[in-house]
Amino acid sequence: MKPAVDFKECLKDSPKFRASLEEAESDIEALEARLERLVKLCTTMIETGKNFNNATGGFITGVRDLASYFHDDNLVSDDSKVSASLNRFAHAMTEMLKYFTILMDQAHRSVCKNLNNFIKNDIKKAKETKKHFEKISDDMDNALLRNAQALKSKPQECEESHNTLTAMRSCFAHTSLDYVFQINVLHSKKRFEVLDTMLSFMHAQNTFFHQGDDLFSDLEKYMKDVATQVEELSSKAKVERKEMEERHTLVQKMTDSREENVKSTFYTEEIPENSAQQEESDKMEGYLFKRTTNAFRTWVRRWFSIETRQLVYRKRSKDSQTVMEDDLRLCSIKPIMDTDRRFCFEVLSPTRSHVLQADSDTQCLLWINSIQFSINKAYRETLNAQDSVVSDEEGLDSNAVLNGAASNDVSAMRSPLQPKQTKVQVRMEQLFSVPGNDRCCDCGSPEPRWASINLGITLCIECSGIHRSFGVHLSKVRSITLDAWEPELIKVMVEIGNEAVNRVFEAKVDESVAKRATAESNRTIREAWIRAKYVQKAFVNHLPDTKTTAGNKIRSWSVRKKTRKSPARSAAKEDSKEDSVSDSEDVTSGLMEVSFSTDLGLESSEESATEADEVEDRRSTTSWEDMSKLDPNLLLYKAAEARNLPVMAEALAHGADINWLNKDDEMKSPIFKAVETGSLAACEFLLLNGAKLDKKDSQGQTPLHLATVHGHTGQVCQFLKRGANQKAQDNNGKDPLAIAIANANADIVTLLRLAKLNEEMKDDAYSGNPGDESSTFNDVFRDFTNMASNNPEKLKRK
Repeated sequence: MKPAVDFKECLKDSPKFRASLEEAESDIEALEARLERLVKLCTTMIETGKNFNNATGGFITGVRDLASYFHDDNLVSDDSKVSASLNRFAHAMTEMLKYFTILMDQAHRSVCKNLNNFIKNDIKKAKETKKHFEKISDDMDNALLRNAQALKSKPQECEESHNTLTAMRSCFAHTSLDYVFQINVLHSKKRFEVLDTMLSFMHAQNTFFHQGDDLFSDLEKYMKDVATQVEELSSKAKVERKEMEERHTLVQKMTDSREENVKSTFYTEEIPENSAQQEESDKMEGYLFKRTTNAFRTWVRRWFSIETRQLVYRKRSKDSQTVMEDDLRLCSIKPIMDTDRRFCFEVLSPTRSHVLQADSDTQCLLWINSIQFSINKAYRETLNAQDSVVSDEEGLDSNAVLNGAASNDVSAMRSPLQPKQTKVQVRMEQLFSVPGNDRCCDCGSPEPRWASINLGITLCIECSGIHRSFGVHLSKVRSITLDAWEPELIKVMVEIGNEAVNRVFEAKVDESVAKRATAESNRTIREAWIRAKYVQKAFVNHLPDTKTTAGNKIRSWSVRKKTRKSPARSAAKEDSKEDSVSDSEDVTSGLMEVSFSTDLGLESSEESATEADEVEDRRSTTSWEDMSKLDPNLLLYKAAEARNLPVMAEALAHGADINWLNKDDEMKSPIFKAVETGSLAACEFLLLNGAKLDKKDSQGQTPLHLATVHGHTGQVCQFLKRGANQKAQDNNGKDPLAIAIANANADIVTLLRLAKLNEEMKDDAYSGNPGDESSTFNDVFRDFTNMASNNPEKLKRK
């Protein structure tokens, strides 16, 4: 049984997908109308007892009408068609009209209730999903239009539109998959649901109508066969449902496949010789923006494809396609660099020119190479078939000149473009190597594909949707497979993990407050559990009460560090340097814990002399604090100083203020202590949870000042990317650039000057073409970010 709508076409959002979607929606409407009519007739039959013969006759008519709906649907053989089964049931009911009054109550339970549930639950759910899909589809169109309209002169607007488009593509892919999933489930379920309903009604007749024993003796075997078919259909539908639920992974597989094809085929000067690559080039299709030839020169989005030497396009509706170029042999193609719109290329023919725009650099290059390949292929076919015709040879020579020029233009465009190396599998291995991360932090579902980057946990798609509904101030959700990840984010994730977070947020679970969510729980249970866990913090074990502990002779506390290897250490060593998650110093992830002492200077837990030396060597010495100071703010402050993310997360869970100023330590906030240690992960964790970069200590220094003073290049880069104010001056009147120059730190001076230049280019409304400078800024900062995360020793320069 084929699905009603093809998942592959769904991800393309092609006209074929839209057409099949309309057919499926019409089919659902027809099914709903027939089911509603059948239920109404059954109700009339029950309510009008005096006229039960007429009502039953109408009901039988409704059954026959429903049978006509399935007239082309075979189950196993011709004798076991759904249509034939329904017709045979209708015939049996005609013979038993005289016993109908006894069945009124059972008819209400077996027919009306089941079909009403099917209509109100299944069909209604599909319609609700349709409304959501249409909204997301409109938002996707708007995002595409905005992305296409972004001007090169406004790089920030380009970046924002690109980020919006990326997010909308991911949302649209999953929403369309969900909608197709609902349609296909309904398509598979309707058969056995209707048959099961009718079968139940017929069993009721067999049970209650003893007088009809003779009539049912011939029908009983047939009913058993249908029951077996219903069970088989139900089992088959469950298997299909499970398979369709796994279709979400198709989004990432297609993305990876597309990028691999681009890297292996379209980033070279050679024309693909492999048959699979040739087939991919021949079947190139997708959406492009096309500049119209009217007086307004507007841009419209059309579905383009290459078909048998022709370049054709069509609207997303059912309109017939239009041939843009009838013979590609007469055309040449080249990229357009001198226009405000990005990702543009031009198709030239002897009589006209067509300007087209793709969605990205990769797609633009893909289209250019595909059209060029089709042109060359058309030439080869012409030479093989008509190599004796002189006129054709002259035409080939003239076009070869054009194509050679276009090829040079493509080379000029390709040379600065480097393919983006996305290694989702390596990233997943790094994240899943952290204890507990291989299952959803909240419900335990296996193989989570989403993460809350500020909490440091992995989530399944159902729980991630609930986290997203609470707002980014609580949880910042990101896809592990679909979104781009900075090296700092991976460092944060591998330092925390589900197991560490659950030790805090599930320290004392009370299921009377909220029932624990599982992989099978519905949304209501999940939402109640997650709300109690993170919003209400109902299961957090509070810090010791200083009033009660004082009587127990616990007079001091400390946050100490116990060194251990990062769980992603070994995996990172085996991967390339750009995928490493090592910190700015030696890779150790401190397992922090709050220790209490009955006597000053003595710890309650044992630690060998070697371990103590390691702690001392890590510049994280143990300092004991008075119990009266045991509060979440100071705990966060000490954990930031020791670069321990799990304890920082625990302090935030206890209500610590992320921007708390320590009056006993020069009015510094936790991020100042993280800067002093040089930890990118600790700083990133604080920034993700709302730490502000404009706070100043008693010396008038901001975190950017302090990072410059200590020569922490990676943190300077990290803060500048976050928009830190580099013009701020300390109490001595020095800004970060003056400090970097005085310290002769060439790397930091370069970063500060480049960031300043980038800001000036953004503010200069009359700048000719700031795109190159902005690109340089992004490239340099990306290089410094990777170097700070993967090769920090290269930044330790005098």
